[in-house]
Amino acid sequence: MIRLNAFLKVNEKDRQRVLSLANQLVDKSRQDEGCISYDFFESTTIPGVFMFCETWKDQESLDKHANAPHFLHLVPEIETFGKMKLEKFML
Repeated sequence: MIRLNAFLKVNEKDRQRVLSLANQLVDKSRQDEGCISYDFFESTTIPGVFMFCETWKDQESLDKHANAPHFLHLVPEIETFGKMKLEKFML
């Protein structure tokens, strides 16, 4: 299994737009083959810091997700609000 944590810091004025885009990404990504879990969290201690937490069956599933239409559309739009920092763990 593969776990990804993607962190994003956004300005308060962009918070609602990022939440809307992130919710769309979560809803679509949970339907991708090989997705074990896909969540989006907001920090309770650092304003404007968010985290996507994803678990994938294998690299093939993750690669398919990274090339899915919803990913290719939504992730670049989310990244216009802040650069994502990615952590990857093999479980």
